[in-house]
Amino acid sequence: MKKSKMHRGAIKDLLYGGLVELMRNRQYYYRSSAGVGYSHWTEEGKEALEEYMNMICDKVLQTESAEDDARAKELVLRELKGK
Repeated sequence: MKKSKMHRGAIKDLLYGGLVELMRNRQYYYRSSAGVGYSHWTEEGKEALEEYMNMICDKVLQTESAEDDARAKELVLRELKGK
């Protein structure tokens, strides 16, 4: 698995921006003029959303792993410098 260099803020922007773009596509999201309560994802939109969320989750896990590795290396270096 390739380690991600993406930061949490970038993932948040990617998540929000992607959702907005999917919702702008009538093929994926029905936006009702009657109100938000009548708007909904289409079946095709639900599939696209699931695929998109899986992609985002992969990025989140890669970022978390990279951050954990960086913290562990930092702790080791601190210990080595302290001795």
